[in-house]
Amino acid sequence: MDNTPNAGNRFLSFKQFLLFFLIFGFGFLNPGLGLDSFPDLRNALTPTSAYAQEEEAIMDEDMADEGGDVEFADEGGGEFADEGGGEFATEGGDDEFAGEFGPESFLEERFEDQFGEEEAGEEEAEEEEDLSYLTDIGPAKEIQNESFSFPGFGNRKATWFAAQLHILFASFILGCPMFVVIMEVMGSRRTQGVRKAIILSNVFLGVLIGVTFGIIGEIIVGIHHGVLYGLWACAFGALVVSFLNYFHRLLNMKVSCLVGGVVGGAIAFMLVPGAHPAIDNILLAFLNGVVGGMLSNYIMFAEADFKFERLAHEITKVIGFCYSFTALTGGLFLFVMLVAYKDFITYLVNAYPILFMIGYPTLFILETIVMYVYVYSWDPLNKANKKGRHIVTGIILNVLGLSLLCALDGPATFMQTPPKPFDALFTSMNEWDRIATATWMPLNYHRLVGNGTFGGFMVGIIAAYMYLWSRDPKEKEYYDWVGYMGNAIGVMIMIPLPAMGYIFVREIYQYDATIGMYIMSDRESMFMLVQGLLIGTMFSASNVYMWVSMKRIDNAHRFFPAMKLGFVLIVIAATIWFTPRRFFATMLPEPGMNPDMVLPDELAFLALMVSKNAAAFALVTVTLINYIFYTIATRTGKIHWGKINPLGPYILIFMGFTDIWLMSWMGVIRELSRMNWHIYKVFKDVTPEKFAPTLAESGLFVTGIVWTFFIIMTAIIWLGLKYPKSKKTKAQAEEALPSPSLAE
Repeated sequence: MDNTPNAGNRFLSFKQFLLFFLIFGFGFLNPGLGLDSFPDLRNALTPTSAYAQEEEAIMDEDMADEGGDVEFADEGGGEFADEGGGEFATEGGDDEFAGEFGPESFLEERFEDQFGEEEAGEEEAEEEEDLSYLTDIGPAKEIQNESFSFPGFGNRKATWFAAQLHILFASFILGCPMFVVIMEVMGSRRTQGVRKAIILSNVFLGVLIGVTFGIIGEIIVGIHHGVLYGLWACAFGALVVSFLNYFHRLLNMKVSCLVGGVVGGAIAFMLVPGAHPAIDNILLAFLNGVVGGMLSNYIMFAEADFKFERLAHEITKVIGFCYSFTALTGGLFLFVMLVAYKDFITYLVNAYPILFMIGYPTLFILETIVMYVYVYSWDPLNKANKKGRHIVTGIILNVLGLSLLCALDGPATFMQTPPKPFDALFTSMNEWDRIATATWMPLNYHRLVGNGTFGGFMVGIIAAYMYLWSRDPKEKEYYDWVGYMGNAIGVMIMIPLPAMGYIFVREIYQYDATIGMYIMSDRESMFMLVQGLLIGTMFSASNVYMWVSMKRIDNAHRFFPAMKLGFVLIVIAATIWFTPRRFFATMLPEPGMNPDMVLPDELAFLALMVSKNAAAFALVTVTLINYIFYTIATRTGKIHWGKINPLGPYILIFMGFTDIWLMSWMGVIRELSRMNWHIYKVFKDVTPEKFAPTLAESGLFVTGIVWTFFIIMTAIIWLGLKYPKSKKTKAQAEEALPSPSLAE
């Protein structure tokens, strides 16, 4: 035994050499394994096959250049040959290399074809940092890069849940501020500052009303650019009349209507591109100008009522709570999308870099700042006699909210109706082209009117809760009036809502009839059946509320016979609206479906669009007539506030709940209308959840979402309104108690 100090080191070196030799030999000599099974070890211990083959090719090339007779052969000795077995030869020479190329060019091409890609890949690999050590050693070795699925929900339902909650809260904070600003104006004393603010608020209200009336004229009469005629005429009619009446009561109601109609209509014809003086265009512009002038005159000189001020302030408190939940659910929706559909959300962000990186954050931050200024500056500005500035702040809040709504409708409609041609989406099209899709403006109209309806019915829910919770007769009288106002606003804005839905679906049909057929006649036909049932129920419930409300008005019974006939027409119209041609959810029956579930031929006309449109028109018309009866009764008879039939508050809660359910259901219909696409015919949905769920499954899930929102809103209303009042009442009662006196 060698006892020298270096003996151990020599023995260790020998073992390392032996281990190296065994691994090297095992990798090269074992034909069943090879070092391809150990790529990292192979790279560390051996030259790559590309370099080995390169050396072999160079050696063969040298031998060929020497003029020898050595033929190219593989390990088995076979010659390079074409499919016919002939040797390579030039046309007139004795060289063995054939084809168009000489020996050197042939070898260079062969070398580049076989080894160029491998060398380029290795050069890129050398340039990139090797990060494999992050996932193949230690605890990181156990990481599995698998897609995540939310337990109990699945990715799609988790996304639906977060998205629907976010949209419901967002609809509340977008719909109610429009309602609140109008109520605040009606409750403010007409100081100079308030009168200035009323000019701006009248223009804002004129834009909303003009767009609504313009769409109705465009659909019913077919007026080209009807929306623009209505918008400009009503807005400028309101502006001119408000400005003239600001200095003095210069115009009475009749003159205000005439000036608004003439001036607003003339300005509209100057601003609408390609306007031509047709009778229908002139009438639409003139009538919208009349409406703008009439409303401006009424609002400018309306007598202030503190009930409107109190109503606006209380609803604003609820909006402050809901804004926080809007931000929370929006963040939840974003995180769910990043986890469940990270590839798709990355694609969407790349499609809208300016919108998502600059536009949306800027609008959201500005809206947040203005909203909190509006909520917390209410009392300070009132005490400083600067109510006009507060009204202007509310108008700015509404403008920012509507801008945010329109901005986010761009990606929503891009997913459903991406602009054509698809191959130009990221070449010749810019970001604005991807926002202004075929259905962008129709969806803006639909959501604008829908949010207004939603805001009115949510005010009705708040009024019903507070009415049922109150014990003070004065409080009951007040919240009975609040319920009346909420229902009035909700019903009046709901009347044109079917027209907004019609123009949206019409644009979908014009874009691609396949989507429209899928919604109306195929897989989603039963979903639309439920939608029709909900709308008919809402119209019916609103008329029932007007009926029970009129019972507390003196001399209102004279309208009851006509209203009874109206109820019969409403039931018939609603039944026609949700009557389908066939009761299976496909164009043709599939296995398991009863082919006999079809309307008889003599009743098939009930499923035609002519019948559907007539039914919708009857629903709207009867509701409008009953509302006129209701308005006349409230102005000609004494109203016994606080004495409403006990059914009234529950109808308000029912209508609000139905409207929430309808909004969520329409979101499901729009989402499923893309079929198995994230972006229709552009970005395929390859997840296991790309199928269309059943009607029952979707209904149960939407009901769960609605109940979640409803319970949260109930808690918010209690915390924002009921709890502070209870606390204040208790404190006042304690102050009223006699102070204890010392015993004599």
